[in-house]
Amino acid sequence: MLRLLYRALILSGVLSAFALSSHADVVFQLGNNPQSDEQNILFTIDQTGTTIYGTTNITGTLVTFMSTEEITALANGQAVITATDGLINDLMISLSTGSTFLDLIINPLTPTGNPTGPFDLTVNVTTNDGVFSFTYPSGLGNGENFLTMYTTNNELISSVSLTSTSGFDSLKQPRISGVSTAQVPEPAALFLMGGALLGFGRLVRKSKR
Repeated sequence: MLRLLYRALILSGVLSAFALSSHADVVFQLGNNPQSDEQNILFTIDQTGTTIYGTTNITGTLVTFMSTEEITALANGQAVITATDGLINDLMISLSTGSTFLDLIINPLTPTGNPTGPFDLTVNVTTNDGVFSFTYPSGLGNGENFLTMYTTNNELISSVSLTSTSGFDSLKQPRISGVSTAQVPEPAALFLMGGALLGFGRLVRKSKR
């Protein structure tokens, strides 16, 4: 009995160590640190509304920018998002339904009238493993606000939201990498799955009899 208990404790320790070593996470790093497959997000037409759309320059992936206020993006070489009332207070970035990504780079600009003042901007990254948050330190000047966020151990990002009480001037040069689209099961796979479930149901009924 003691020998079995001892083995169980060893196994529990091994499993715990494995879980800790494979813990998924989101890393936040101030600065512009592009990944190997980084893509620029571009706007090909002028847009204004609470939801606007950009596309990545390599794979043409649709990127959604959503806010509770009216935002604007102009079709030019450098992607810039502004708010029609002057300051952006909230913004959520995501891909088309079912798509995820591994890395995002943003460059929010501090208010023009107070470029080095308090900057109460919080970034929330929603993943398959929960929500990870980063709060910008105060005192950063424009040009120092680049933020790179990337995942470890197969963490998948579904959306990134930015919230600020005082507001920020604009969001510039958004870039993304590790874009993946959710796979839709093939008809043959669905047929096999249905057949397996049907067979399992018959087996359960027989066992009840």
